[in-house]
Amino acid sequence: MDWPGNVLKRNGDAPKGTQHVALIAPILVNAAHAAAMFGVSKRSFHRLRKRPDFPPNATAVLGSRCVRFHFETLKAFAQSFASAPKGEPEQLKRSRRIRSTH
Repeated sequence: MDWPGNVLKRNGDAPKGTQHVALIAPILVNAAHAAAMFGVSKRSFHRLRKRPDFPPNATAVLGSRCVRFHFETLKAFAQSFASAPKGEPEQLKRSRRIRSTH
């Protein structure tokens, strides 16, 4: 693992006890990281949380001001948005028919 210069010891070695550090995906993430997962702002993420299909088990309240979100649950929720293309929306089809008759 490459350590940034401000973390390395004077001789260039990694900090003591960190030789076997593995990079692990987080289990819980804060709202800013969750918003980044969805590619939206924190405000948009909190609006997304109000949707009826948002998984209730995605939120972990650790304290009165410490709310985190289950990474894997959010990932599954995001993947549920991806679906097969459904074709052109009916609203656009109607507008094309109206324009073509004039």
